Amino acid sequence: MDRRIVLAYDGSINADWVSRYALQMAATFPSRQLLLVHILDGSLSRERIDAKLAAIAGEGSLCGIECHSAIHALRGDVYSSLLRIIPPGEQSYCLCGARIAPRGRGFLAGTISERLLRSGICNVIAIRVVSPGLLGCPRTLLFPLAGHPRGFQTAMPFLQMLASSVNRVHLLRVMTVNPLHFRYISATTAKAKIAEGYAYLGRIAAEIREQTGGVPWHFDRHVVLSDDWAKEILIQAGKLNAAMILLGASERSQPHRFFYGNRIEQILRATACDVGIYRSL
Repeated sequence: MDRRIVLAYDGSINADWVSRYALQMAATFPSRQLLLVHILDGSLSRERIDAKLAAIAGEGSLCGIECHSAIHALRGDVYSSLLRIIPPGEQSYCLCGARIAPRGRGFLAGTISERLLRSGICNVIAIRVVSPGLLGCPRTLLFPLAGHPRGFQTAMPFLQMLASSVNRVHLLRVMTVNPLHFRYISATTAKAKIAEGYAYLGRIAAEIREQTGGVPWHFDRHVVLSDDWAKEILIQAGKLNAAMILLGASERSQPHRFFYGNRIEQILRATACDVGIYRSL
């Protein structure tokens, strides 16, 4: 069965921006199809939704993407309604938006996107768009890695879906040190940790090249010691002029733990570039 892209579309301007990513990612699949899913919750009229989805479909047709719409009435809440429509399984990739929630709750905490990330029905990526002018085509990607092999493997489908636009990938390994010990770490220990990080990133770069075939990506490796993982990612994104940060909602950072002050939430709030939070089945 062919892999499929599904856009959970709420009709907002942010969802319009995310749709550009959905179209670009759909173009990397052989079927070149995009399913646009919307739940009529009363926030927008049916006529307005039809017009907005038609605009996305028109944009898709210009680049050879066939768009299909699934507009359903609300049954229960929006989240449970979406679960009835989104095709489940490993071949489905659902895109949704990450934007500030009402009353300052956060970009993911308590949102439908957060619930989709932890639903386990399909692969999900929640995207916060900071630079809509990119049109879903980031050229420079910052890919922080925590050192877990599964974390890298689960990211591969999402990396491949960005292959059409990305030409430089910055692999980042933040070697975290307990804040109480960070100021007193010896030069020998620091050097050993840095070397360990570079060796790990070297293996990952080789594996990505092997699994992505002839994709002409340029890889840069960066290893830093820090007592603040989230802060360091934001610093490196600025230094490297990254257009997008790709982060995994892994076992180490369970989506149901998203809340104000959570490290991923900190990145979403303070980022100066687009951010994608992914989770694979």
